[in-house]
Amino acid sequence: MRFLGNFLTNSSRRHAAAILSAAAFAGASSIGFAAPALAHDAVLSSQPEQNETIKQLPHEIILNFSGEPQQGFNTISVSRDGNVLFRGEPRAKGQELILDVPDNVRSEPGEYTVGYQITSSDGHATRGGYQFTVDNPDSSAAAEGSDDAKADTTATSTEGEQGESNSSVPSWLLPVGGIVVIAGALVLAIKRYRDIKKD
Repeated sequence: MRFLGNFLTNSSRRHAAAILSAAAFAGASSIGFAAPALAHDAVLSSQPEQNETIKQLPHEIILNFSGEPQQGFNTISVSRDGNVLFRGEPRAKGQELILDVPDNVRSEPGEYTVGYQITSSDGHATRGGYQFTVDNPDSSAAAEGSDDAKADTTATSTEGEQGESNSSVPSWLLPVGGIVVIAGALVLAIKRYRDIKKD
């Protein structure tokens, strides 16, 4: 009986140790796999910077990540006041992703949002975004000045058209009109003279 009890005790101990070893290995394995999954690439710096106020749009948007994003399936978009202005696949330069700003995009005042979706160095899809502001008082004044200039130009052209319409009377009608006036006055004078002579 004592031998059987010792055998069961030793067997139980070995079984418990095996269970603990398996649990420890499983825990270590889960930690080892979970760590890379949490190591998504994050934006370290950007141009323009987050919450920065600038006078006009730059020629390119630059995002600097903590890792080197994988090539392909990377997209950067820029919107103003909720409206998407442009989007495209950026070119990669090490840990930087660079997207050129199209020439036809006007640099107007407002709040801009940069959104990105990339494939991180660990192979996982990562997305995010940030805001910056364009505030250029000179552009508003220039826009108002251009509107005033357009209004003045329109008024001047209208006056010119009216002047041209008034001066569109043929020049040869002027002397004819003068002759008609003189003839009429002469007829009236002769008639009055005859009336006086009758009296």
